[in-house]
Amino acid sequence: MQTFDEFMGVVRLIREQCPWDSVQTHESLKKYLVEETREVLEGIDRLTEKQDSANLCEELGDVLFQIALHSVIAEQEGLFNIQDVIEGISEKMKFRHPKIFAPQDKSLSELSWEELKQKERALQEEKV
Repeated sequence: MQTFDEFMGVVRLIREQCPWDSVQTHESLKKYLVEETREVLEGIDRLTEKQDSANLCEELGDVLFQIALHSVIAEQEGLFNIQDVIEGISEKMKFRHPKIFAPQDKSLSELSWEELKQKERALQEEKV
């Protein structure tokens, strides 16, 4: 079984050695991210209609590659890395699911998803 670090090594090697991937930018990759996302949606339809889980699995992998490649490009630009992406989404999901991660905080647990998003934004603005 391949680990996530091994996968990221594959992505970094492709970024370094593939003539096409090595010159891509966030901007040039936008259309491919949209295309891959559309293919995931089609994969969900295939799963529903034909129980084709292999296609959805493959398409999710393509989106994961896009995320990893964007993260490697950002790392090369000194902006952030994949670890920052993972930590950021983990913290966001914990904050947005207080019934699971902070059940003792009744004031947060009673907020709707939208109210939690607004509170999260307000907290982020305070940090800036």
